Amino acid sequence: MIYPWQSAQWQQIARQRQQDRLAHALLLQGPAGTGKKHFAHVLANALLCRQPADSGGACGRCDACNLVKAGTHPDLRLLKPTPPATSTSSNPVLSIKIDALRDMYKALSETSQFGGYRIAVIEDADKMPTQAANSLLKTLEEPGRDTLLILVSSHPHHLPVTIRSRCQSIRFQVPETAAALAWLGESGVSNVQTALKLAHGAPLLARDFVENHAEERELLVKALNAGLRGESSIQYAQKLAQMPRDYLLTWLLDWVSDLGRLLTCGNDAELVNEDQRKALEARARNAVTARVFDLHDQINSLRKAEGIALNLQLLWENLLISWENI
Repeated sequence: MIYPWQSAQWQQIARQRQQDRLAHALLLQGPAGTGKKHFAHVLANALLCRQPADSGGACGRCDACNLVKAGTHPDLRLLKPTPPATSTSSNPVLSIKIDALRDMYKALSETSQFGGYRIAVIEDADKMPTQAANSLLKTLEEPGRDTLLILVSSHPHHLPVTIRSRCQSIRFQVPETAAALAWLGESGVSNVQTALKLAHGAPLLARDFVENHAEERELLVKALNAGLRGESSIQYAQKLAQMPRDYLLTWLLDWVSDLGRLLTCGNDAELVNEDQRKALEARARNAVTARVFDLHDQINSLRKAEGIALNLQLLWENLLISWENI
């Protein structure tokens, strides 16, 4: 079923289903790591289930549920960003292909094989190129009967307003800290407080960090603290270039933001990287505020350019030089 912090959104949709007012297109939006994709799949499964439970969820046993589990339900389409067919990069640019959208339109225009909903889930919908987004308008403007489009996005402002205006927005927020910590603890995640701080309160990002990205953050910490040890941070650029850019840039931005907080608010400032407070305070003693803000802007620009292929080793060499000269 859904995550504990998603009950309000589930009840909202349940009421609309009971009143036969469910929109033909939903935009699930909110911070990354709040479970929007999971919610979309649970909802799609529930709508396709032949014997739904009293709670409105799927039974998990009928023929439709078994087909959903196997990824072969004829009335369900899933689209997600993919790399270019010829890409050999370890950090390829991902996008939703227009050909995949056209296949989805064709499937949605056909008669339902189970006599119910025809559903398409588009993950990271903001990664649609302009041409692909424009091609989606016709389906949004002329939806077939019992057709549901579920768009999922952590960056809905990247979607054209023509798309957003034709979808019902379902908003998700990070849960209260106590609830998030409780869920992480029940899920067996260790060092939950540090992980949740690094994830800005998003439980799924915190779990993903502990399970898959702790070593990457450890390498970034070594690189950023190299100067305090009398070493050059540039030696870490090659290894950092081989790791997920989005995660590392987000963590680096948090370091720079923490440094800015120390410079403007003093040592009582609340930090994201609380476990690195001593290192950040040492760096802040000689930091120039204007350079900190310049580096902050530089990182933000790089994060916004996530769809552009870059020389990642050169990118990290430049960032680490800027950090050392801060």
